[in-house]
Amino acid sequence: MAMFSSIKQKLTAIYIVLILLPLFVINFFSTENMKETVLREIEVNTLKTANILSNISRNNFQDPLALKDSIQQYTGMVGGRILVLNHQGAVLVDSFHLLEDTVIDNEEIRQALNMQEKFSYYQTDKYVLQAAVPILQVSDTSRKVLGAVLISISVDDAFNTIYEFRSRLMALSVAAAIIGVFAAILASEKMAKPIVALSETTKRIAKGHLGEVVEIDSKDEIGKLAENFNQMSKELHRIDEGRTQFIGDVSHELKTPLASMKALIDSLLYGEDDIEVYREYLRDMDGEIDRLAGLVSSLLSLTKIEEQGITTNFFSLRSMVEEAVKILHPLAEKDGVEVVLDLKNPPEVRCDRERVKEVFINLIDNAMKYRDTEKLQSKVTITGRWESQHYEVAIEDNGIGIEEKEIQSIFDKFYRTDLSRSRDTGGAGIGLSIVSRIVQLHQWKIHAESKLKEGTKITLFIPKNSLKVSS
Repeated sequence: MAMFSSIKQKLTAIYIVLILLPLFVINFFSTENMKETVLREIEVNTLKTANILSNISRNNFQDPLALKDSIQQYTGMVGGRILVLNHQGAVLVDSFHLLEDTVIDNEEIRQALNMQEKFSYYQTDKYVLQAAVPILQVSDTSRKVLGAVLISISVDDAFNTIYEFRSRLMALSVAAAIIGVFAAILASEKMAKPIVALSETTKRIAKGHLGEVVEIDSKDEIGKLAENFNQMSKELHRIDEGRTQFIGDVSHELKTPLASMKALIDSLLYGEDDIEVYREYLRDMDGEIDRLAGLVSSLLSLTKIEEQGITTNFFSLRSMVEEAVKILHPLAEKDGVEVVLDLKNPPEVRCDRERVKEVFINLIDNAMKYRDTEKLQSKVTITGRWESQHYEVAIEDNGIGIEEKEIQSIFDKFYRTDLSRSRDTGGAGIGLSIVSRIVQLHQWKIHAESKLKEGTKITLFIPKNSLKVSS
């Protein structure tokens, strides 16, 4: 079975079988049909002639001379040998004048003397057909066998015709088989080539060459498989790059506050003795510790989302937004940010309540953190409205805004549009990536738009299939 170890060999073998098997069946049945047609005509004509001779023999059975004369008249028409026998199997008439008065006992004559027609084929130096029919004397009350008529004719021409037909058909079949085998090899090559390419690329990906793709231009299932394979490879490459970047970002985020605290501690240990400086340095370290704790909390939250996924049920959208606003109310009062809530006929939403509440907390918190301190009033507006196929919730602020080239990257892990401001606000650049992942798990959509010095607007699109519309 090792010779059929590759898919190309298996496909070739299958194609060859599918080609040769029908050719064999066609050859066999065509030859048999030809043989039956040719021989059947000879058999019918021979039996018909034998029955005519049987009737003639019955009428002249008591007159040997008349019987011989009548049989001789048909010899030329029959084209073979004619024997007339009595009920004991003795030859009364032989058209070849060789077997008269000889007793003959064969299967055909026995069947004829038993009132049955019988024919058989024999092969010596040529093919011969022997057909025997009974000579019957029929009365009103009985049937009596007087003897039998046996016709023996050569059927060489018929068998030669059959063999010639079979030879021509065989030659055509061999030619068709050769063409078919070459076609099978080419078809197998074409079918196996993309599969082999997929296999080789899979091996390279397994060795770490993520992102490799196969070039297969096909519209069938294999083409679709190649397209899905390429998408998988690209996604694996993206995930791997993201993992590498994530590790680097986490390392950086942990290293920076630790280095800062180390420098502060060194300063206190080797030179500073003013109590006010001590207090200031300790406050700075406390802030760095808080930032580390926030980062770890965010990372744990993101990990929990990936591991546990979401559990959904229907909850009031208004209550989730109002709870988020309530939680952030002390921060809003402290920073002097006005929060305006305007939800038009908010529906019940199929969602994971705690995760979606976390989305609103992150978005509103970001809007307040990145306020523009140069403006007289900072404001965050939360609006909701119905559209034809979804419900929109928008969180809009009049803060510092985001550059257009950076707007598409704000949902990436550890991405910050302004490093110095992020440090001041304690941001680790992971909040919006949590938001994006939660939205993705709910199969919702989120969109951000912003202008520098004017503000940012983030819109959440909740599709109709996640909404319970009150009747």
